[in-house]
Amino acid sequence: MEKRKFPKYLTKVKAYFPGDPTAYTVENISWKGLFIKAPHKFDLKKRLIYFELDIPEIGRIPIYGYIVHQGTNKNPGIGIEIVEIDKNLAHVWGLYIKALNFLKEAREEYERRIQEETKKGKT
Repeated sequence: MEKRKFPKYLTKVKAYFPGDPTAYTVENISWKGLFIKAPHKFDLKKRLIYFELDIPEIGRIPIYGYIVHQGTNKNPGIGIEIVEIDKNLAHVWGLYIKALNFLKEAREEYERRIQEETKKGKT
């Protein structure tokens, strides 16, 4: 079982790198890291990178992070450890992560109640 310091959440956020107009899909996110899907390998020599996350209904969050791992052939991309949230937006980032946690709890509660109703209908 994988031990994590912070829970990770599935997301629909897009990542943008300077000079590259491609919108990269962010597969999952946590308080201190994320995994960006990418069809190519990134240069690990440039371990500290800058990028922006475009969070729907909020805006772009500028981030500095370290590439901590490459993806696999089945799941290409890069894992990034967040080092700094730029432009004093760390509080906004924290609120977004908190909101993702509430959404996860709401989804789990929804699924639990639907399962209960399904069981009632079968008895």
